[in-house]
Amino acid sequence: MEFYPINLFYFIIIIPIVVIFYLIILKLKKKENPLLNIVILSVLLFIVRICLVLFANTIGIMPYLIEDVIFYSLLLVFGVTFTIVYVVKVEKVSFEKLGWKMQDVKKSIVYGIIGHIPLFCFFPVIILLANIQISIAITIEKLIVALSFAILGGFYEEIMFRGIIQNNFGEILDDDKKIIFFTALTFTITHLFYLPFNGFGIFYIFVFVMAIILSLLRVKADQLACAILHGGIVFILIIAV
Repeated sequence: MEFYPINLFYFIIIIPIVVIFYLIILKLKKKENPLLNIVILSVLLFIVRICLVLFANTIGIMPYLIEDVIFYSLLLVFGVTFTIVYVVKVEKVSFEKLGWKMQDVKKSIVYGIIGHIPLFCFFPVIILLANIQISIAITIEKLIVALSFAILGGFYEEIMFRGIIQNNFGEILDDDKKIIFFTALTFTITHLFYLPFNGFGIFYIFVFVMAIILSLLRVKADQLACAILHGGIVFILIIAV
């Protein structure tokens, strides 16, 4: 099992930043400005992600991750805790209001599974343009890392983007198409530098299309459908490489 103690410095860097942003956002919340909320939260999510890039040599970069189980397990705990505290203490809303009110579980599961189909069509293009070597070696460490990222994608990112940010765009815009587009654009921008730029930016095209589908699922179904799609795709990508 690979373990790089230097990776733990990520949390020493990011936790104070998160606390500072919490305090800033709490103060700005009093102004009830959805656009300002979107900008500040997006900046925070970008910083949380870009700090991971600082440790690319010892943790890897999506989807080429180094199997440091201890770091990624701690990252999972951090991401879930960060999300729960943010929703309860900053947003002060129920998870149901953010899309976790599941009225038709079977429908959500079916929608989440079907959402994989158009994204699977991208895989041959990504493999060709980004010159990905498919791996058939699956270790326990890789499974744990992939599962950690799948939960982070399905819970942390979906609540932040398809929950909070998409809801805020809904307060500004009155057209679902615009809400979906701008939520997807915001999601893609916060991934800058976190994904490889090779293959004519195919990873970013993939992320934008995935974000469009996720926001559409949020409108047509609920967060469960989004979590199934997001978590599933992330898990498959990590396992495949």
